[in-house]
Amino acid sequence: MIRIDVDEQSGFCTGVIKAVNAAENHLVGNNELCSLGELVHNPEEVKRLKGRGLNPVTYEEFDRLKNTTVLIRAHGEPPETYRKGKEKNIRFIDATCPIVKKLQKQIRDCYTALRGKEGSILIFGKSSHPEIRALLGQTDGNAIVARDPGELAALELKSPVFLFSQTTMNLREYDFFHESLRNRMSELGLDPEGDLHIYDTVCRQVSSREKYLEDFVSRYNLVLFVSGKESSNGKALYKVCREINKNTHFISSPGESDAYPLEGIVSIGICGATSTPRWLLSDVKARLRERINITGR
Repeated sequence: MIRIDVDEQSGFCTGVIKAVNAAENHLVGNNELCSLGELVHNPEEVKRLKGRGLNPVTYEEFDRLKNTTVLIRAHGEPPETYRKGKEKNIRFIDATCPIVKKLQKQIRDCYTALRGKEGSILIFGKSSHPEIRALLGQTDGNAIVARDPGELAALELKSPVFLFSQTTMNLREYDFFHESLRNRMSELGLDPEGDLHIYDTVCRQVSSREKYLEDFVSRYNLVLFVSGKESSNGKALYKVCREINKNTHFISSPGESDAYPLEGIVSIGICGATSTPRWLLSDVKARLRERINITGR
């Protein structure tokens, strides 16, 4: 019989749990609720929540809303969103992750302190990510966003430089980035020792999973990593798993597991991202059990 284990550490992080609970609690006494953007980067969970009455809206749709309630997801929102909501009599259920909210305040305070002075605020992250949109809003769009050390050569930097990271980034990549930033500052004749201020803002709930998953995936013949295809965290953690176990495969739904043969497999590990619900991991296991029962293994 093939052994199938679901990773106990995989599943929603605290911030996502808070957001999902906030939506479900509101829907207990209400038929529907809007969320600004999809609540989580997982299409299966989004589908489940839509069935409960949660309707994601785009920013264009949000601009047309008034006199209603809107949930702000864990990624957070820039100050402009709150200002618009107040003007349109929108009540917010703010499910911004506490770690993200702390980072927003750090960047906002830094920007306020720099007002009228020289200096650069640099954010290590993905420019298209909703968390970055909210972080940029704390600086009225005046921070610099970069992810690839190769981008540093084209950036105009002024001392002092304040470096923050999007909370869901890879810690090792962040370390490499700020070392590259040190070198670039030296090339520009700036003083990285005295004028570079690095903030440790990578979420440890995310980064600690990397080490755990390295150990988890090493125990199995086959690993199925379950995540939404748009999840930044999912892509990062899948890369970690794949480096340790080459027979690791990225899937987004139970049916996608059918693509991977079970002949010669004696153990299967199932794991996922911080945006992957536990029920989905269990459904993948159930699907595999069905296949094993059909083949008699």
